[in-house]
Parts: sequence; C-alpha cells; structure tokens
Amino acid sequence: MLVLAASYNSNYLKRFIQEERFRPLLDRTIGFLRRLAPISSTCALDCSILEKISRLLFPTPTADVKQIYRNEGYEPQSAHTSFSHST
Repeated sequence: MLVLAASYNSNYLKRFIQEERFRPLLDRTIGFLRRLAPISSTCALDCSILEKISRLLFPTPTADVKQIYRNEGYEPQSAHTSFSHST
C-alpha cells in the first residue's frame, strides 16, 4: 500500500493508478488492520500510518469529519518509552 500511495502521490506515476480501485483497497486495508490493532501493536502502527496517508491523499471535507471514525492522537509507545517505567 505504501508503494501505491507513493505512486499515486507522484505527478508522473499518478496516471498509472486508478483512484476508483486504489481508494477502496486502501480503505479495506485500513479496516483490516484496525480489526487486528487490539491484538497487535504492529498492526496498530501500520493502521495509524495508512490512516495518515489516506487523510493526506484524500482529504475529507470538514463537515464530514465528525461522522468518520479517526484514530486521532494514537501514537504507539516506542521501545524506549515502553521500558522507561520498569525497574
């Protein structure tokens, strides 16, 4: 998905990516990762990354923002901060 997103964002390569196929695939991948996020920190992080990319590529009008679930503010702990409280 990252390669497709980068290609879609490129002025030259965008013409090779069909939005009507790419956008549903991106949404489906985000939905899949969101379902796995509670049991996998890797999936949670990947979901967060793809959600941010999706917001950049396909901005939502501000009137619709409240109706859409967003994973706003979720930043997984890094290895450094995860172990800083354990002694």
